[in-house]
Amino acid sequence: MKIAVVGDPVRRSSTDRDGGGHYGLGDLSGALVRRGHEVRIHSAAETIPVDIPDLRNSTDLMPAIGEIARHLENVWSRDRPDVVHCHGWVYGMAAQLAAKRCPVPTVQTFHELSTTARRHRGTGAASETAVKLETLLARNATAVTVACHDDMHELIRLGCARTKITVLAPGVEVDDVTPEEIAGRPVGGPCRLVAIARDFSTGHGLVDVLRMLPSLGDARLVLVAMDGDTGGEAAGVRATADQLGVGDRIELICGADQSDLTALFRAADVVVSPSRYEPGAEVLLHAMACGAPIVAVGHGGANDAVIDDVTGILAPLGDLPALNRALRSALSQTVLRQGMGLAGRSRARSRYSWDVVASDADAAYVAAVGRYTATTALPI
Repeated sequence: MKIAVVGDPVRRSSTDRDGGGHYGLGDLSGALVRRGHEVRIHSAAETIPVDIPDLRNSTDLMPAIGEIARHLENVWSRDRPDVVHCHGWVYGMAAQLAAKRCPVPTVQTFHELSTTARRHRGTGAASETAVKLETLLARNATAVTVACHDDMHELIRLGCARTKITVLAPGVEVDDVTPEEIAGRPVGGPCRLVAIARDFSTGHGLVDVLRMLPSLGDARLVLVAMDGDTGGEAAGVRATADQLGVGDRIELICGADQSDLTALFRAADVVVSPSRYEPGAEVLLHAMACGAPIVAVGHGGANDAVIDDVTGILAPLGDLPALNRALRSALSQTVLRQGMGLAGRSRARSRYSWDVVASDADAAYVAAVGRYTATTALPI
Protein backbone atom coordinates (compact mmCIF):
# COMPACT_ATOMS: atom_id res chain seq x y z
CA MET A 1 0.00 0.00 0.00
CA LYS A 2 1.21 3.54 -0.80
CA ILE A 3 0.72 5.68 2.31
CA ALA A 4 1.09 9.46 2.48
CA VAL A 5 1.76 10.63 6.05
CA VAL A 6 1.13 14.36 6.56
CA GLY A 7 2.58 15.86 9.74
CA ASP A 8 5.78 16.87 11.51
CA PRO A 9 8.20 14.00 12.18
CA VAL A 10 10.21 16.13 14.61
CA ARG A 11 8.60 16.82 17.97
CA ARG A 12 8.76 20.51 18.81
CA SER A 13 7.26 20.31 22.30
CA SER A 14 4.60 18.28 24.07
CA THR A 15 2.29 21.30 23.95
CA ASP A 16 2.29 21.16 20.15
CA ARG A 17 -0.58 18.67 20.24
CA ASP A 18 -1.74 19.62 16.76
CA GLY A 19 1.57 18.55 15.22
CA GLY A 20 2.54 15.11 14.00
CA GLY A 21 5.84 14.98 15.83
CA HIS A 22 4.06 14.42 19.14
CA TYR A 23 3.10 10.97 17.91
CA GLY A 24 6.47 9.76 16.60
CA LEU A 25 5.78 9.75 12.87
CA GLY A 26 9.27 8.60 12.01
CA ASP A 27 8.93 5.53 14.24
CA LEU A 28 5.47 4.70 12.87
CA SER A 29 6.61 5.18 9.26
CA GLY A 30 9.64 2.97 9.78
CA ALA A 31 7.48 0.21 11.23
CA LEU A 32 5.04 0.52 8.30
CA VAL A 33 7.92 0.18 5.84
CA ARG A 34 9.00 -3.00 7.65
CA ARG A 35 5.49 -4.30 7.01
CA GLY A 36 6.05 -3.83 3.27
CA HIS A 37 4.30 -0.49 2.72
CA GLU A 38 5.62 2.44 0.72
CA VAL A 39 5.52 5.51 2.99
CA ARG A 40 6.11 9.14 2.08
CA ILE A 41 6.11 11.83 4.80
CA HIS A 42 4.91 15.33 3.87
CA SER A 43 6.05 17.95 6.38
CA ALA A 44 6.53 21.70 6.34
CA ALA A 45 9.64 21.08 8.41
CA GLU A 46 11.23 18.99 5.66
CA THR A 47 9.45 18.40 2.33
CA ILE A 48 6.67 20.99 1.85
CA PRO A 49 8.06 24.29 0.50
CA VAL A 50 6.47 26.97 2.70
CA ASP A 51 8.10 30.08 4.08
CA ILE A 52 7.16 30.41 7.76
CA PRO A 53 9.80 32.37 9.71
CA ASP A 54 10.52 31.05 13.19
CA LEU A 55 8.28 27.98 12.88
CA ARG A 56 7.75 26.81 16.47
CA ASN A 57 4.61 24.70 16.32
CA SER A 58 2.13 23.51 13.75
CA THR A 59 -0.42 26.26 14.46
CA ASP A 60 2.10 28.70 12.97
CA LEU A 61 1.28 27.03 9.64
CA MET A 62 -2.32 28.30 9.60
CA PRO A 63 -1.63 31.06 7.02
CA ALA A 64 -0.03 28.48 4.70
CA ILE A 65 -2.86 25.90 4.66
CA GLY A 66 -3.82 26.76 1.07
CA GLU A 67 -0.20 26.62 -0.05
CA ILE A 68 0.31 23.25 1.64
CA ALA A 69 -2.89 21.93 0.04
CA ARG A 70 -1.75 22.97 -3.45
CA HIS A 71 1.61 21.29 -2.94
CA LEU A 72 -0.05 18.05 -1.82
CA GLU A 73 -2.48 18.16 -4.76
CA ASN A 74 0.41 18.56 -7.21
CA VAL A 75 2.35 15.66 -5.68
CA TRP A 76 -0.66 13.34 -5.47
CA SER A 77 -1.83 14.09 -9.01
CA ARG A 78 1.47 12.67 -10.24
CA ASP A 79 1.75 9.82 -7.74
CA ARG A 80 -1.53 9.18 -5.96
CA PRO A 81 -1.33 7.36 -2.62
CA ASP A 82 -3.79 4.66 -1.58
CA VAL A 83 -4.48 6.42 1.71
CA VAL A 84 -3.48 9.65 3.46
CA HIS A 85 -2.79 9.75 7.22
CA CYS A 86 -3.10 13.29 8.63
CA HIS A 87 -1.73 14.25 12.04
CA GLY A 88 -3.24 17.30 13.71
CA TRP A 89 -5.91 19.68 12.46
CA VAL A 90 -3.68 22.13 10.55
CA TYR A 91 -2.26 19.37 8.37
CA GLY A 92 -5.67 17.72 8.31
CA MET A 93 -7.33 20.79 6.79
CA ALA A 94 -4.66 21.05 4.10
CA ALA A 95 -4.83 17.35 3.27
CA GLN A 96 -8.64 17.32 3.10
CA LEU A 97 -8.57 20.30 0.71
CA ALA A 98 -6.07 18.47 -1.51
CA ALA A 99 -8.08 15.23 -1.33
CA LYS A 100 -11.18 17.01 -2.69
CA ARG A 101 -9.30 17.91 -5.84
CA CYS A 102 -7.30 14.69 -6.01
CA PRO A 103 -9.69 12.08 -4.53
CA VAL A 104 -8.09 9.81 -1.95
CA PRO A 105 -9.26 8.41 1.43
CA THR A 106 -8.04 10.36 4.48
CA VAL A 107 -7.40 9.10 8.01
CA GLN A 108 -7.44 11.98 10.51
CA THR A 109 -5.52 11.58 13.78
CA PHE A 110 -6.22 13.71 16.84
CA HIS A 111 -3.49 13.59 19.49
CA GLU A 112 -5.88 15.12 21.98
CA LEU A 113 -9.38 16.57 21.78
CA SER A 114 -9.93 20.23 22.56
CA THR A 115 -13.35 19.59 24.11
CA THR A 116 -11.88 17.24 26.72
CA ALA A 117 -8.85 19.46 27.33
CA ARG A 118 -11.13 22.42 28.05
CA ARG A 119 -13.28 20.36 30.40
CA HIS A 120 -10.42 19.10 32.54
CA ARG A 121 -7.82 21.87 32.25
CA GLY A 122 -10.01 24.93 31.83
CA THR A 123 -11.00 27.10 28.88
CA GLY A 124 -7.41 28.25 28.38
CA ALA A 125 -6.40 24.73 27.32
CA ALA A 126 -8.00 25.06 23.87
CA SER A 127 -9.92 27.62 21.85
CA GLU A 128 -13.52 27.36 20.73
CA THR A 129 -12.22 27.56 17.15
CA ALA A 130 -10.13 24.42 17.71
CA VAL A 131 -13.22 22.57 18.97
CA LYS A 132 -15.19 23.51 15.85
CA LEU A 133 -12.34 22.61 13.51
CA GLU A 134 -11.87 19.19 15.09
CA THR A 135 -15.59 18.45 14.75
CA LEU A 136 -15.52 19.47 11.09
CA LEU A 137 -12.40 17.44 10.34
CA ALA A 138 -13.82 14.34 12.04
CA ARG A 139 -17.02 14.66 10.02
CA ASN A 140 -15.23 15.02 6.67
CA ALA A 141 -12.45 12.44 7.12
CA THR A 142 -12.91 8.92 5.78
CA ALA A 143 -11.73 7.57 9.12
CA VAL A 144 -10.49 8.96 12.43
CA THR A 145 -7.96 7.76 14.98
CA VAL A 146 -7.56 8.92 18.58
CA ALA A 147 -5.01 8.18 21.28
CA CYS A 148 -7.30 6.55 23.85
CA HIS A 149 -10.76 5.10 24.40
CA ASP A 150 -11.88 8.11 26.44
CA ASP A 151 -11.34 10.30 23.37
CA MET A 152 -13.17 7.78 21.20
CA HIS A 153 -16.24 8.11 23.43
CA GLU A 154 -15.90 11.91 23.28
CA LEU A 155 -15.90 11.88 19.48
CA ILE A 156 -18.99 9.69 19.45
CA ARG A 157 -20.66 12.19 21.79
CA LEU A 158 -19.80 14.93 19.29
CA GLY A 159 -21.60 13.01 16.54
CA CYS A 160 -18.81 11.05 14.84
CA ALA A 161 -19.88 7.56 13.77
CA ARG A 162 -18.34 4.79 15.87
CA THR A 163 -17.55 2.81 12.73
CA LYS A 164 -15.16 5.58 11.60
CA ILE A 165 -13.08 5.66 14.79
CA THR A 166 -10.01 3.60 15.70
CA VAL A 167 -7.91 3.91 18.84
CA LEU A 168 -4.31 4.17 17.65
CA ALA A 169 -2.11 4.24 20.71
CA PRO A 170 1.40 5.69 20.70
CA GLY A 171 4.27 3.27 20.42
CA VAL A 172 7.38 3.01 22.52
CA GLU A 173 11.02 2.32 21.83
CA VAL A 174 11.49 -0.76 23.99
CA ASP A 175 14.31 -0.14 26.44
CA ASP A 176 16.93 -2.83 27.06
CA VAL A 177 16.31 -3.07 30.81
CA THR A 178 16.27 -6.73 31.85
CA PRO A 179 14.05 -8.53 34.37
CA GLU A 180 17.15 -9.14 36.48
CA GLU A 181 17.85 -5.39 36.64
CA ILE A 182 14.27 -4.70 37.76
CA ALA A 183 14.35 -7.36 40.46
CA GLY A 184 17.83 -6.26 41.51
CA ARG A 185 17.12 -2.59 42.10
CA PRO A 186 18.56 -1.39 45.39
CA VAL A 187 16.37 -1.94 48.44
CA GLY A 188 16.59 0.28 51.48
CA GLY A 189 17.01 3.97 51.97
CA PRO A 190 14.54 6.63 50.86
CA CYS A 191 12.32 5.72 47.91
CA ARG A 192 12.68 7.81 44.77
CA LEU A 193 9.42 9.11 43.31
CA VAL A 194 9.35 10.69 39.84
CA ALA A 195 6.26 12.80 39.04
CA ILE A 196 6.00 13.90 35.43
CA ALA A 197 3.67 16.18 33.48
CA ARG A 198 3.81 18.80 30.75
CA ASP A 199 4.33 21.76 33.08
CA PHE A 200 3.79 23.04 36.61
CA SER A 201 0.32 24.48 35.98
CA THR A 202 -2.63 23.43 38.11
CA GLY A 203 -4.26 21.11 35.59
CA HIS A 204 -1.20 18.88 35.37
CA GLY A 205 -1.04 18.02 39.07
CA LEU A 206 2.67 18.22 39.89
CA VAL A 207 2.01 20.56 42.82
CA ASP A 208 -0.68 18.14 44.05
CA VAL A 209 1.99 15.44 44.33
CA LEU A 210 4.35 17.86 46.05
CA ARG A 211 1.71 18.59 48.70
CA MET A 212 1.46 14.84 49.38
CA LEU A 213 5.18 14.44 50.03
CA PRO A 214 5.02 15.08 53.83
CA SER A 215 2.72 12.04 54.11
CA LEU A 216 5.08 9.77 52.12
CA GLY A 217 7.70 9.05 54.79
CA ASP A 218 11.22 9.99 53.80
CA ALA A 219 10.63 9.61 50.04
CA ARG A 220 12.53 11.87 47.65
CA LEU A 221 10.55 13.52 44.87
CA VAL A 222 11.66 14.54 41.38
CA LEU A 223 9.18 16.87 39.64
CA VAL A 224 9.62 16.83 35.86
CA ALA A 225 7.99 19.51 33.69
CA MET A 226 8.44 18.19 30.14
CA ASP A 227 8.05 21.58 28.47
CA GLY A 228 10.23 23.46 30.94
CA ASP A 229 9.17 26.31 33.18
CA THR A 230 6.78 27.74 30.57
CA GLY A 231 4.75 29.83 33.02
CA GLY A 232 7.59 30.86 35.31
CA GLU A 233 6.08 28.74 38.08
CA ALA A 234 9.18 26.85 39.25
CA ALA A 235 10.05 29.48 41.87
CA GLY A 236 6.56 29.16 43.34
CA VAL A 237 6.90 25.38 43.43
CA ARG A 238 10.16 25.67 45.35
CA ALA A 239 8.56 28.13 47.77
CA THR A 240 5.69 25.71 48.36
CA ALA A 241 8.17 22.92 49.08
CA ASP A 242 9.96 25.11 51.63
CA GLN A 243 6.64 25.97 53.29
CA LEU A 244 5.86 22.26 53.56
CA GLY A 245 9.29 21.58 55.07
CA VAL A 246 10.38 19.27 52.21
CA GLY A 247 12.59 21.65 50.23
CA ASP A 248 15.62 19.42 50.78
CA ARG A 249 13.77 16.35 49.44
CA ILE A 250 12.75 17.61 46.02
CA GLU A 251 14.40 18.15 42.67
CA LEU A 252 12.88 20.16 39.82
CA ILE A 253 13.68 19.30 36.22
CA CYS A 254 12.50 21.81 33.62
CA GLY A 255 12.59 20.10 30.24
CA ALA A 256 13.80 16.55 29.58
CA ASP A 257 14.75 14.56 26.48
CA GLN A 258 14.39 10.83 25.94
CA SER A 259 17.79 9.92 27.36
CA ASP A 260 17.10 12.03 30.46
CA LEU A 261 13.80 10.24 30.99
CA THR A 262 15.35 6.82 30.51
CA ALA A 263 17.88 7.53 33.26
CA LEU A 264 15.16 8.89 35.57
CA PHE A 265 12.81 5.96 35.01
CA ARG A 266 15.48 3.32 35.47
CA ALA A 267 16.33 4.82 38.87
CA ALA A 268 12.74 5.47 39.99
CA ASP A 269 10.92 3.38 42.59
CA VAL A 270 7.59 4.76 41.36
CA VAL A 271 6.62 6.98 38.41
CA VAL A 272 3.47 9.04 38.89
CA SER A 273 1.35 10.77 36.24
CA PRO A 274 -0.99 13.20 38.04
CA SER A 275 -2.40 15.10 35.05
CA ARG A 276 -6.18 15.46 34.87
CA TYR A 277 -6.19 14.79 31.14
CA GLU A 278 -3.40 13.18 29.14
CA PRO A 279 -4.75 11.22 26.15
CA GLY A 280 -1.43 9.83 24.98
CA ALA A 281 0.54 7.50 27.22
CA GLU A 282 3.98 7.91 25.66
CA VAL A 283 5.70 8.89 28.90
CA LEU A 284 4.02 6.15 30.94
CA LEU A 285 4.88 3.55 28.30
CA HIS A 286 8.50 4.72 28.34
CA ALA A 287 8.53 4.32 32.13
CA MET A 288 6.92 0.88 31.89
CA ALA A 289 9.47 -0.21 29.29
CA CYS A 290 12.16 0.84 31.78
CA GLY A 291 10.59 -1.36 34.45
CA ALA A 292 9.10 1.37 36.62
CA PRO A 293 5.78 0.75 38.43
CA ILE A 294 3.13 3.39 37.70
CA VAL A 295 0.72 5.41 39.81
CA ALA A 296 -1.58 7.53 37.65
CA VAL A 297 -4.89 9.32 37.44
CA GLY A 298 -7.25 6.84 35.81
CA HIS A 299 -8.21 8.84 32.75
CA GLY A 300 -7.17 9.11 29.11
CA GLY A 301 -4.09 7.21 27.99
CA ALA A 302 -3.31 5.90 31.48
CA ASN A 303 -6.63 4.06 31.54
CA ASP A 304 -5.61 2.13 28.42
CA ALA A 305 -1.90 1.60 29.12
CA VAL A 306 -1.94 0.73 32.83
CA ILE A 307 -3.62 -2.40 34.15
CA ASP A 308 -4.79 -1.49 37.62
CA ASP A 309 -3.08 -3.48 40.40
CA VAL A 310 -0.96 -5.31 37.78
CA THR A 311 1.35 -2.80 36.08
CA GLY A 312 0.48 0.06 38.41
CA ILE A 313 -2.26 1.69 40.44
CA LEU A 314 -4.95 3.96 39.01
CA ALA A 315 -6.67 6.60 41.15
CA PRO A 316 -10.09 7.97 40.16
CA LEU A 317 -10.06 11.30 38.33
CA GLY A 318 -10.34 14.17 40.81
CA ASP A 319 -9.78 12.00 43.90
CA LEU A 320 -6.55 13.32 45.43
CA PRO A 321 -6.90 11.28 48.65
CA ALA A 322 -7.07 8.11 46.51
CA LEU A 323 -3.95 9.19 44.63
CA ASN A 324 -2.20 9.75 47.96
CA ARG A 325 -3.23 6.29 49.19
CA ALA A 326 -1.99 4.72 45.96
CA LEU A 327 1.41 6.38 46.35
CA ARG A 328 1.74 5.31 49.98
CA SER A 329 0.76 1.75 49.07
CA ALA A 330 3.26 1.49 46.23
CA LEU A 331 6.12 3.10 48.14
CA SER A 332 5.64 0.84 51.14
CA GLN A 333 5.77 -2.50 49.28
CA THR A 334 9.02 -3.46 47.57
CA VAL A 335 7.78 -6.79 46.20
CA LEU A 336 4.65 -5.13 44.80
CA ARG A 337 6.77 -2.54 43.00
CA GLN A 338 9.05 -5.20 41.52
CA GLY A 339 6.09 -7.23 40.30
CA MET A 340 4.44 -4.21 38.72
CA GLY A 341 7.70 -3.18 37.10
CA LEU A 342 8.13 -6.61 35.51
CA ALA A 343 4.51 -6.70 34.36
CA GLY A 344 4.75 -3.19 32.95
CA ARG A 345 7.90 -3.99 31.00
CA SER A 346 6.20 -7.06 29.52
CA ARG A 347 3.08 -5.09 28.55
CA ALA A 348 5.04 -2.27 26.92
CA ARG A 349 7.08 -4.73 24.87
CA SER A 350 4.20 -6.98 23.82
CA ARG A 351 1.43 -4.45 23.21
CA TYR A 352 3.03 -1.08 22.47
CA SER A 353 6.12 -1.68 20.37
CA TRP A 354 6.02 0.33 17.15
CA ASP A 355 5.67 -2.85 15.10
CA VAL A 356 2.46 -3.72 16.97
CA VAL A 357 1.14 -0.16 16.63
CA ALA A 358 1.93 -0.24 12.90
CA SER A 359 -0.21 -3.37 12.63
CA ASP A 360 -3.10 -1.44 14.21
CA ALA A 361 -2.51 1.46 11.80
CA ASP A 362 -2.44 -0.98 8.89
CA ALA A 363 -5.90 -2.27 9.87
CA ALA A 364 -7.20 1.31 10.12
CA TYR A 365 -5.91 2.08 6.60
CA VAL A 366 -7.49 -1.03 5.10
CA ALA A 367 -10.82 -0.15 6.74
CA ALA A 368 -10.58 3.45 5.46
CA VAL A 369 -9.88 2.34 1.90
CA GLY A 370 -12.81 -0.10 2.07
CA ARG A 371 -15.13 2.58 3.44
CA TYR A 372 -14.01 5.08 0.81
CA THR A 373 -14.47 2.59 -2.03
CA ALA A 374 -17.95 1.65 -0.80
CA THR A 375 -19.13 5.25 -0.46
CA THR A 376 -17.69 6.50 -3.77
CA ALA A 377 -18.55 3.53 -5.99
CA LEU A 378 -20.73 4.46 -8.95
CA PRO A 379 -24.16 2.80 -9.11
CA ILE A 380 -24.51 0.06 -11.68
